[in-house]
Amino acid sequence: MQTAAEIETQLRARVDEDEEFRVRLLKDPRGAIKDETGLTVPESFTVHVHEESSTDFHLVLPPAGGSLSDQELRDVAGGFAPGGDSW
Repeated sequence: MQTAAEIETQLRARVDEDEEFRVRLLKDPRGAIKDETGLTVPESFTVHVHEESSTDFHLVLPPAGGSLSDQELRDVAGGFAPGGDSW
């Protein structure tokens, strides 16, 4: 089972190699993720893909209240975590 960080690394590597994939990931993240990883992103998840430029910086903050371990995140999400063929 891949972690979210491993999936992100895989997607970043692919966009560095393939401009068409980069465009698709920006326009259709669910379809691009499915094609690249085989994982289906549930409709209950919102996927945001942003492209930085030399004048833009995107900072993603964790949820308020501190960091959670992977297990704590699974527990909070009702036991749902990326695995098998689902995100």
